[in-house]
Amino acid sequence: MRARCIVLIAANSAFDEDVVIPPARHVQLLGLGPWVLGDASLANFASSVSRNITVQTSQAAENVYLAQGPAFDARPVTVIGTFNNGTSVSTHTNYTDGAIISGSVIFQTTDLVDPFTTIEFQLLNAKVVGSIMQALVNPHQGILNSYFYNSRINTINHNGLNIQRMVDCRTDGTIVAAGYSEIANSAITGNVTVVSALSDVPPTGIFCSQFSAITWTGPLSLDASSNYYFVNSGSSLVGGKTILYSLL
Repeated sequence: MRARCIVLIAANSAFDEDVVIPPARHVQLLGLGPWVLGDASLANFASSVSRNITVQTSQAAENVYLAQGPAFDARPVTVIGTFNNGTSVSTHTNYTDGAIISGSVIFQTTDLVDPFTTIEFQLLNAKVVGSIMQALVNPHQGILNSYFYNSRINTINHNGLNIQRMVDCRTDGTIVAAGYSEIANSAITGNVTVVSALSDVPPTGIFCSQFSAITWTGPLSLDASSNYYFVNSGSSLVGGKTILYSLL
């Protein structure tokens, strides 16, 4: 797979339809300003009907490209968001910036013989109202390397998802994931369950971030300032803690 499909989305637009991205693709859905997947008919650009993005995966489809040689050896990638911070230029106050996905981002396999693949996902200046999740039917198996920038996330429920980077983000609901590498300048307001603190994308750990009163299950690696907010929020930990750069 070498081709990259970049879909440019007009600023201040809304699309009341579900989106399905076929397997073995590199697709970028990037707005030139704010946009909504949904009808945006309610207050604060909320939608009356939730619309989802389904990313399909298939090792068999990837093998079609891999058989053509090393030059075609690339992982499928999905990028959702805007080119910049998403704010449009207007004489009227903007009530939103970035992209709003009114439903969920769903990862589904179409290869029932071999549902295990490694894929990449990036959220850039976007809000996902629903969940970032495995499909309820034929769920994607394997690793989902994820990168979140300046985004708002409700819930994550994918047992192979690695949070490789989460920068300038907010999470509102529960996170169930495989692990995390770097979380920086973010607000974590829902319970978190992870298996590993990864070293794939250093620096490993949570930096300059704040917490609501949550339960963190799994290894917790964080700097002193983040630990201050974790402790003073009344959060609880089920697992080991590592305080980074501590002089004690």
